[in-house]
Amino acid sequence: MSVVGVRSQGEWSRRCLPEQGPCRRVISMASLPPSVASAQNFTLPEIPELYRPDFLDVLVPAPPVEDKAAPQSVKSNPMMSALQSIPTFTFTQNGAPTFNTTGSPTLDAFQFVKDQRGSALDILLCNSWKEDPALTLRVIWNLRSIRDGKGDREGFYRAFGWLYKRHPRTAISNLRLLVEPVCENRRRGDAPHGCWKDLLNIIALETVDELSDSPSSSRYLHCPRDKYTYPSKGKGKASERESRIEAAKQANLQAKARAQTARAERAMYAHQQIQHKLSQPKYRALFIAIARLFADRLVKDLQLVLEADHLPAGVDRILFLKQLSFAGKWAPTPGLSHDRVTNIASAISLLIQAANVFPLPSVLSDPSSSLTSRERLAILRSFYQRWVLTPLRSAGAVAEPLMAANRWTDIKYFRTTSSHTIHTASRTTSCESERANQNISGATLMPHEIVAELVFRGAVREGSSKKQALYDMKKRLAKAQIQVLEAQWKTLVDSLREAGSLDNCIAVCDVSGSMGSISEKLCKETPQPIFPAVALSLILAQLAKPPFNGFITFADKPKFVSVDPSWSVYDSIQVMSRSEWGMNTNFYAVFVKLLLPLALKNKIKQEDMIKRIFVFSDMQFDSAQRGGNWETTHDLVAKAYKEAGYEVPQIVYWDLAAFGTVEVRAQREGVAIMNGFSPAMLKVFMGEEEEKEEAWEEVNSAMETSTLVEQDPFNPLAIMNKALGKKSFQHLVVVD
Repeated sequence: MSVVGVRSQGEWSRRCLPEQGPCRRVISMASLPPSVASAQNFTLPEIPELYRPDFLDVLVPAPPVEDKAAPQSVKSNPMMSALQSIPTFTFTQNGAPTFNTTGSPTLDAFQFVKDQRGSALDILLCNSWKEDPALTLRVIWNLRSIRDGKGDREGFYRAFGWLYKRHPRTAISNLRLLVEPVCENRRRGDAPHGCWKDLLNIIALETVDELSDSPSSSRYLHCPRDKYTYPSKGKGKASERESRIEAAKQANLQAKARAQTARAERAMYAHQQIQHKLSQPKYRALFIAIARLFADRLVKDLQLVLEADHLPAGVDRILFLKQLSFAGKWAPTPGLSHDRVTNIASAISLLIQAANVFPLPSVLSDPSSSLTSRERLAILRSFYQRWVLTPLRSAGAVAEPLMAANRWTDIKYFRTTSSHTIHTASRTTSCESERANQNISGATLMPHEIVAELVFRGAVREGSSKKQALYDMKKRLAKAQIQVLEAQWKTLVDSLREAGSLDNCIAVCDVSGSMGSISEKLCKETPQPIFPAVALSLILAQLAKPPFNGFITFADKPKFVSVDPSWSVYDSIQVMSRSEWGMNTNFYAVFVKLLLPLALKNKIKQEDMIKRIFVFSDMQFDSAQRGGNWETTHDLVAKAYKEAGYEVPQIVYWDLAAFGTVEVRAQREGVAIMNGFSPAMLKVFMGEEEEKEEAWEEVNSAMETSTLVEQDPFNPLAIMNKALGKKSFQHLVVVD
């Protein structure tokens, strides 16, 4: 067990335990906690590998090395080779020619894996793994990476489920890279790809058989709500007040009895499922790996808390405690959602006991004790919650206990998650919002979520005169919430600016009918593409160097929208929503009806043309072809630029939907393809002017030398390799 302990058990006891009090009595008397009587059966079968550092080699041995036979020559046929070389053509929903594959299995995985399920996901990742296992592993981790990737939690769970099913040693060996701080972050310190809750979600999903085998939305992550039934009125005979009260009491007792029976049945099924799963070596290895990651980090964090209590004068305690991880916040609380289906808190408690760095209740080591194994484990779990989780959550300023105690002013916003800040904004006053704006979390929030919240909070309808006070209160509340959201947006944009800037580029935002309506409420599971399209366009307009602070909308007719840097995000959205939106998706018109005619009319030089265009769309363009050869919309755009005497700009096609089409193939120069809702992927295109370019000298026949600069290729495959080549992905290893 690789844990960092305190100097001695006595030191921990002196620092953490009061001279007199309940903990001293628990250690000496070992009074049984209430959890002993709970419906949950939190016991575990014997797991000897739990305490072995080499548990993975024991439970999931490395596969034998296969001798690669010499490749056999296959007879070729010119006609069949020609047929196989034909790209797979298809059409958009609006009839425009396009492709359904990039021609590269790894690039297909990078582009399409986010929204695939079941057999389609299996085929996609198997083909990619066959081409390049290491790159496929990075594709999977990029899917989850909050700061260097797409930040798609559930898409990552499905892809990780495939990895765990097909290559369990690789999946389990790399789990630590979800929570280790490997992503560079200059402002707030290095950060992990994911969070500690991901580990619990993974083990819980695998326990209920929803990690890799569920083609539909997970019932564990999205538990369906019971339908609300309205009580019938006017039915039944009138009765005396006392009899009605008695009838209500009897109904409540019956409901409690039914609920108790249902809880017992669920607990029994959950324990049977855990027992069954732990009999499987692969699941047992996953279970142990996650339990050990938590136990190891919790002990290290508790050591930091102990050291913080004895810091020398002049050392900032709050700054010192920023070293704490979020393991204490997300560690499974005994008896709650993750622990109920996995009993993972029991395994963590046993590992902390085995570390032998804290003084535990003496009855646990008393051979004469008459306690059963269940009672011993209950005492250990109670100790884990009271003397490990509680101090860590207090020191880490975890918000939920403060919320439960109605201590809203004590919440430390820099220790709360971005989404949590949105949900708690309704509990803060305007003064509190101003305090939060000074140092608020927002760098990990998806921009389309902020845009959706701003639209929703700003749409406060005016009520009747009788409800004027209610309307005024809602307006004040909305104003405070908008202040918080604006501060989160600023934090998000500032964090992106650290990666560099974007020069000579502009966004093209699809506002056609197929993208949805920005006035509708956001569906978090399947957000309408219009929200990320607007959000990413606004972000790019703010990141771009002047005078490129604007973007182009297109539907029936393209239109340029200027964004004043002094405007708030809410004001920018309002200005944009008042522009002309239509039902068509005429992407071709952006070039042949706006950019090229404008350039020709004003005799714009080539060096003054826009160098790069980001297209945020669902990629279901209208057909711009009138018969003839098969040409995609991009082919027609390139032809129009050539006929006008200009070089076609670099175009980044950013897919915001899941139609499974791509505009270009893998090696098409001057083009990149992206997908997802995360602005972190913009970092791939930022700071390019600061990157060192490889220079070399060319010698001509006259022995004259000239310095040439070799620029990186700009095509879909090269941009994918650049996105996956970040330092944060270099620690990923393929082991089976």
